[in-house]
Amino acid sequence: MSLNWNWDKKVGEATIRQGDKEYTLNLYQGNAFLIFVSEYQDENGTDVYQVYTFFADRQHMLNCLGLNKKEGHDENIFAHELKKVRINKAAYRYTVELVQALTRAFDEISIELYTEDAA
Repeated sequence: MSLNWNWDKKVGEATIRQGDKEYTLNLYQGNAFLIFVSEYQDENGTDVYQVYTFFADRQHMLNCLGLNKKEGHDENIFAHELKKVRINKAAYRYTVELVQALTRAFDEISIELYTEDAA
């Protein structure tokens, strides 16, 4: 099954650090728990996007964040790069589950919640 999302239904942003550079990814819900998409313009000024990663469902999120130790998933694959998550509470239906998992998985992360009517 392919990932699908509505470009008009963005639910937030995530900031990642790779080396000495920071990048902002847009977050969408779609047919997955959460989809991280890099959106930018290439050298020709053409709009380009690339799926950075996604959480297929709640269990997949817990596995990726290293929170499912009994199943052998004890490594947070985002430990050294995810720095900030900003979520629109009005648009994202899994806000509570995401925030709880992030606070368990990270000793230091910025989590910002805001409410903006979903379009």
